[in-house]
Amino acid sequence: MKKLILSLIIIALCLVGCMSEEDKANELIKKELFKTLYDFESYEPIETIIDSSFTTIYRDSVIMSYAYIKQVYSDLIDEEIEEIKDIGSSMEVWVGSRSSYGRSKIKKLKERVLTSQAKFDTYAPKLLEIDSLILKEINAFTPSYVGIQAKHKFRAKNKVGNFTIGNYLYIFDDKLTKVISVINLDDNEEEKIQKIIDGK
Repeated sequence: MKKLILSLIIIALCLVGCMSEEDKANELIKKELFKTLYDFESYEPIETIIDSSFTTIYRDSVIMSYAYIKQVYSDLIDEEIEEIKDIGSSMEVWVGSRSSYGRSKIKKLKERVLTSQAKFDTYAPKLLEIDSLILKEINAFTPSYVGIQAKHKFRAKNKVGNFTIGNYLYIFDDKLTKVISVINLDDNEEEKIQKIIDGK
């Protein structure tokens, strides 16, 4: 009996040791997807591409935090530009008015312009400052080895029962024993942040 148990343990260890990197990655991915997919039973792997994983400027926490701050200031500036355009359109309606109501409207619109301009003048230098900080971090950045990564594409049913395609990047430790992070490659927000970092 002891010999049988020992033999089974040896066989199990051999099977684990003989698994390819792709097999190990797929097993870890399946465990991860079991936790997150709405209908795991419908999961169908399509493709797994294994490669070495290195740190990048797009996953650097400092650069990413600056990119998010830059996005906030960009949005605030866009809001003030839209506000000034809206005020300009309103002024066209009231500019020829001689009534006290019309003059009052023009006065209020001018006050709104000054407020928007003051906000714009506050946000614009901060945006330039963040840009220079991002550039400084990019120039100082040196990629380093993290472990192994796998681009994994699969099909699975969503909440309404339709098949959708998932396209994810899984980053593992160098021994392929655990998932370090998961990135949705089809996430628009991810792409947006990359463009901000690139200055586009």
